[in-house]
Amino acid sequence: MRYSLELRSFIDAIESSDFYEGDYGDCISDVESILKGVDALDRIGVPTEYLRFLAEFGFGELDSAFCVNDGPVKYASISDRNVEGGEGLYVFAGNSSDLLYAFDAKNSWRIVAVSAESDEVEVVSEDFSDFILDKVRYVKELVDWRENN
Repeated sequence: MRYSLELRSFIDAIESSDFYEGDYGDCISDVESILKGVDALDRIGVPTEYLRFLAEFGFGELDSAFCVNDGPVKYASISDRNVEGGEGLYVFAGNSSDLLYAFDAKNSWRIVAVSAESDEVEVVSEDFSDFILDKVRYVKELVDWRENN
């Protein structure tokens, strides 16, 4: 997986911190189990880097600021409502407030941020590897800040 060494370094540093607040690291590699919440027609094009990430680094709460699910689920099933243009949104991560991260299966599996409060959707990345590296780096910065303050 791209950025594998950087991700491992950040995740190890986060988990070894005295201020670590997560429960992270259960790995999953069974693609059928991972994609059980994704419609069969939408499974085409699932980012292989996402599947590799779950197999190599796992899922769970890395910090209250970022949690990775064990597989994507339809946004409509989480929110109990349909969002205009949200038919192909599959939530795979989020934070402890109202921000969810979803794949947009109808648009090349790009990554969007969805506000659970307002249903606003914003494109945040076209690439899973870049996205996950940015998020893990951000969590590492939070953990470092806690240690120094």
